[in-house]
Amino acid sequence: MGKFVVGIGNALLRDEGVGCHVVHAMEGISLPDVKIIDGGTCPDVLQLLEDADKLVIVDAVKGGGTPGQIYRFYLEDITLEQKPFLSLHDMDFADSLKLMQLGHNIGEAVIIGVEPREINWGLELSPELQEKMPQIIDAILSELK
Repeated sequence: MGKFVVGIGNALLRDEGVGCHVVHAMEGISLPDVKIIDGGTCPDVLQLLEDADKLVIVDAVKGGGTPGQIYRFYLEDITLEQKPFLSLHDMDFADSLKLMQLGHNIGEAVIIGVEPREINWGLELSPELQEKMPQIIDAILSELK
């Protein structure tokens, strides 16, 4: 049992890797009883999430807003057939997690999505997303309280 923050995305594709960048930025914050995980693009990370009381997933989400806009929704808001938001990697992680919830004890799962600006080869976030890092981290910390 515990709290988890999982960053999802491909850090080689600039803003697509925002989840990974965020969790690395959070490594210096003292968060007792919270596990910070860089999930990258690997679905195997799901094995680490069994019996989570609280799960916060951070990912790039195309919601039609301005670059850096922060979205908050529950895993339950995403249906397997029709999704209100489309991640740049089709929310396969969320679909897998929803299926996993059927057989495992996973508590509240919240997704913090960030509107990307640039999805191109590169290791750095766009300036808009770099500027929003404090607000993204604040949104996650609010979820953990």
